[in-house]
Amino acid sequence: MPPTLGTVIQYAFLFIAAYILAGAPLSKILLGNSHNNHAEGDMAAEQISWEKSEALVIPGKNLNCPRHEYIVHIFSREPLVVYIEGFLSDGEAEHLVEISLPNFTPSTIWTGGAERLDPAVRHSEKALLPRDGVVKCIEERARVFQGWRPHVFVEKLWSQRYTRNGHYRHHYDWSAASSSSGRVSSFMVYLEANCTGGGTNFPRLERRGGEWCRFVECEDGDVGGGGGEEGVTFKPMKGNAVFWENFSKDGTGYREGWHAGLPVVEGTKIGLNIWSWHQKGYVPRED
Repeated sequence: MPPTLGTVIQYAFLFIAAYILAGAPLSKILLGNSHNNHAEGDMAAEQISWEKSEALVIPGKNLNCPRHEYIVHIFSREPLVVYIEGFLSDGEAEHLVEISLPNFTPSTIWTGGAERLDPAVRHSEKALLPRDGVVKCIEERARVFQGWRPHVFVEKLWSQRYTRNGHYRHHYDWSAASSSSGRVSSFMVYLEANCTGGGTNFPRLERRGGEWCRFVECEDGDVGGGGGEEGVTFKPMKGNAVFWENFSKDGTGYREGWHAGLPVVEGTKIGLNIWSWHQKGYVPRED
């Protein structure tokens, strides 16, 4: 005996109810897990905090930068420390100083998640650079220098001004070691070096002499830490830069990355910080 219309409707209703309660598995079979995969992708992208994502530079698609050449000197391979001669042109350095001047404010430090002033630790002024065409091309130069590493983003650029007695005591650029996220590399670029003292000191790097004395303090009498400080002190030289990596392959921080901006004895030093942040799996949303 064929089922009645009422019986068909009753069975259909029961099937739909069971299907909904089971989480609509048929759609997963027929359509795949595209919806869930998208959600998982979004979750991976959202592992980075909003504050950090706002501090990162998303590479421009149509950026047209002039060709610029520089000379690379490898100081150490493990950890990687590179001295870059002529990383910026004189004109670029002067432009960055000019756009920094209206924006300098006292530099702060972070302790336990709180921001505070402590001139005993860090005595300088800082300025967030407005992202004009020159700044964007320098950001891109820093990214290219590192080989377009996946999931690594340059942070927005800050300049630092040190006048007499200006300094930044020894510190790491990374606050926590991780294989999935962190500030993986640093550049210290010298924009202005009309000063004595003010060298960048790495007390846990082995001192080198010979040809390196062009760029590092070698003599005991050198002002800026040649003989008075342990390790290596790079001289501030306009347009030149020191680059170093902060993490080893297993995600542990290099002890050798411990560094300081030594006190300026006379004059003014202005530096440019270029930091790169790694966030595993992070894919920024397109506007």
